[in-house]
Formats: sequence, structure tokens, C-alpha cells
Amino acid sequence: MLPAVQRWFAEQVYTPERYERFRAALEQEVRCRIEFRVCECPIFVSQSFRQTLERAAQEIVLQCTTQEYRRLSEEAIPAPYRVPQEPDRPLFSVVDFAVVGEPEGKWGLRLIELQGFPSLFGYQYFYARLAREIYELGEQWGYTFSGLSDEAYWNILQRAILGDHAPEEVVLVDYHPEQQKTRPDFTALERQLGIEAVHIGSLRKQGNRLYRRRCGRWVPIRRIFNRAIVDELEEHKVRLPFRWTEELDVEWAGHPNWYFRMSKFALPYLRHPTVPRAYRLSELSELPEHADGYVLKPLFSFAGKGVILQPTREYLEMIPEAERPFYVLQERVPYAPCVYTPVGMNHVELRVMLVWLPEWEEPCPVMSLARTGRAAMMGVRYNDMPWAGSSGCLFGEEGAEGKL
Repeated sequence: MLPAVQRWFAEQVYTPERYERFRAALEQEVRCRIEFRVCECPIFVSQSFRQTLERAAQEIVLQCTTQEYRRLSEEAIPAPYRVPQEPDRPLFSVVDFAVVGEPEGKWGLRLIELQGFPSLFGYQYFYARLAREIYELGEQWGYTFSGLSDEAYWNILQRAILGDHAPEEVVLVDYHPEQQKTRPDFTALERQLGIEAVHIGSLRKQGNRLYRRRCGRWVPIRRIFNRAIVDELEEHKVRLPFRWTEELDVEWAGHPNWYFRMSKFALPYLRHPTVPRAYRLSELSELPEHADGYVLKPLFSFAGKGVILQPTREYLEMIPEAERPFYVLQERVPYAPCVYTPVGMNHVELRVMLVWLPEWEEPCPVMSLARTGRAAMMGVRYNDMPWAGSSGCLFGEEGAEGKL
């Protein structure tokens, strides 16, 4: 973390007029209105801390692809949602870290969440690029992981999302994508890759093929970029024209089973310096003495739904035995107040987004996402306040504040 640069930005670079220009340019580039809160500041991160983020994320994803973990995680996939032809690795994955304080004034990382599922690959590119441009920060600040150029970044995404197919043969599916707060990501990907977003319930099945409506006719789908969250489909009782368990003549980018495998389910089984203690509630022979030092998380939920920050022993004891396998108790992480803003010090979560193409030996970190604020949870819905919300990382050399 680079607190001196963060303060310099807030006190000498930022103006309300520049922020409004930035917001307007971002909506123009992604071709859509942004419904969530866009933070006034990017998060400035040193190159050495960037490399720490990359290594930690890669190591955690690799732990989720061992034979032993795949055996353990078989039970994570509900039978009605087990999709055939699962690959042995997630094509897309994300790993979320809280920034914490370490001894001797150093910064450290603690794992908060992980998912074998895509994230905002399109939107975050434009956030970071335009933050650097509109605020006139200079090209010494990079915005990709792994030192990728813009061209290399989009080539990787094109290969991952489109595969060997033309854009019109590939479709992004979600629950009513035009209503999602993540729509700016969909429109950004449509602009860059030509892939359209459609409601998953509007597809048509004929034989073992899926079709979607395009230009007044039904056209076959060769590949699906899946952004549909099972929890949301169940919540809205969406009737699909296919069963997840069917052998369909379609490619998945990425495969739906990894949404379940690489999830909160993995937290108790990971062994890494960044991973706080975590237990499946059903596997605890005795509840911890001070339960309020933990966070209770439903195994399968998104955007922080159902999370209990300081559960009491009484609350945990009231959870029925049959439901306990579906909860994880994770040691509470003490976020560091590490991001200077004019209205107070912010906490921050840094997301590493990775792609793992079939020919690669390990996943490649490609883009960041940041969530910052002063609320107890870091999700954008919990930080609808000035100098908080959705952000991204800019990476610079150690001591970069001295060059400004």
C-alpha cells in the first residue's frame, strides 16, 4: 500500500469537477448508466505488494485443483446443478483479500472470499484506465496484473470467453442482464468482444442444442459465458428451458460446477498464510468460546447476503443440525485503516481476477477490483457514502510518491 500517494491524490489531484468528468467518461466508455457507487479514488499499490497479491491468489487457486480437494468438494455440487464434462481447473477465478496490519508497520493480506466464477473483467479495465487518464496520473501507474499490456489482456479474455468461435456464436447469460447492477461489465464486454448478454430464461432448447433469439431468428449457441448465479435463479423461481444435468452440445466458459467447488466451501480446507481459521459448522464438535470473534457465512450466497458478522453462541446453537453443513464459521479479520480519504481512513478489499487457459500450467492474474469504505462490510451496497464504493488498483514503484 502507498499511503503517501493516497493522501497526495486526495489533497492535490482530486477535485469534484475531475470526479464528475471521470464518472461521465466511464459511463460513456461502458455505454451504460452505472447504478452502484463509484469511488472517488483508485487504490494505489506498490509493485512488490502487487506481486504478493498475485502469488497468494495463484497459490490458493492451485490448492483448489488438487486431487484431494476435488475429492472433498464433490459434495459441494448440488445434484440438480451438476453439469457434465467438468474440466479439472476453473477457467475464471477470483480471490478477495482484506488488507491488514502486520508487525513492524507492514501490510498483510487475509483471505475473505474466493470463487471459481468470472468477475467484472470489462468494467474494471475501463475504471483503471480512465482513472489514470482523467486524473492525469501518468503511465508510470499500471493497471493490469502480471505486467500485461492492454492488447495482451484483451487477447487473453477473447480466448477465454470466445474460444475458437465467432462472437455471434457465443452468448453471455444472466438473470435479466439489463436489470443487473453488473450491466456496465456486460456492455463493456460487448463493446470489446462483440458478445451479447441475454436472459438465461429466454433461451430455447431443441434436441441437445441451445438457441437464442437474434435479429428476428433463432440461432444456435456454441459457447456460453456463464454469469448466472444459481442463488438468484432460485430466488426468482426462474424456469429454464434445459436441465443443468443434461448433456448439451455447448461449451461452457467457465464451467458452472466451479462456482460450487471454489467457494466458501473451500475455506476450511485451505492451508496458506493468508487464510484465517475457518470451520464447517457441521464439523465442529464444540462451538468456540467467543463466537463473536468469528463471521458466520452461508456456503452459497453472493454480495454478502446472509452473513452474520458477530454471531453469538446462542444463535449458532439455534441453527438446526440439518442446516449446519451449509454454513462456514470463519475467524473475523481485523481490516487495517489503510486508505486515506478527506472524510476518514478507509478499509479495503482487493480482488485478484485470474484466467487459466487450458494450455497453461497455472492460472494467470490479469485484473484487479477493489472495494473500499468505512462500513463493517466492504460490499458496495454497504458503502453508499462519499469516498467509498467500487474502485480498482493502480500499481507503481516503491517510493513513487517521491516522484510526483
